[in-house]
Amino acid sequence: MNELVRWDPFKAVAPFEDSFFAIPSLFRPFGRALSTGPRLDVSENDTSYRLAIELAGVKKEAIQVSVQENTVTINAELADEAQNGEDVQWLLRERAVGKFSRSISLPEAVDDEASEARFTDGVLYLTLKKKSVSQTKRLTIH
Repeated sequence: MNELVRWDPFKAVAPFEDSFFAIPSLFRPFGRALSTGPRLDVSENDTSYRLAIELAGVKKEAIQVSVQENTVTINAELADEAQNGEDVQWLLRERAVGKFSRSISLPEAVDDEASEARFTDGVLYLTLKKKSVSQTKRLTIH
C-alpha cells in the first residue's frame, strides 16, 4: 500500500545544495560583484546633482571628468604599483588596477560652466549644477 507524503520542494534540491554553495563567487556582495566601476553615490536638490565616487589609490592627475548635456563620464587609471619589474606570485588579489570609465545619465542637463569637482581622501566629489530651463512664455494673441 502507498503512503501519502507531504511534498517538500527543498528535498529535490538537496543533492545539489553542497555543490551550489561551494561556488565562491555566489557569496560576493552583489552590489560590488556586478558593479561596472568604482562605487558612487548620487543625490540631488533643487539646483544641482551631487556625486561622490570612491577612487582610493588613484592620483588626482589620473582622473578626467567630462560633462555632455545630462551625462557625466569619469575616466581614471589606477597604476599597478606591485609590478615594478618584479616577478610577483599573487596569493590573493582583490584590488582592481588599470583604466576604467564610468558614465552616469542624469534626469536633466548639467551646466558644465557652473559645476565643480574636488578630490579629497580618495573620494571624488562632483557638484553638477542643473541647467536652468527657460520658462514657457505665453504669447498674447492680438
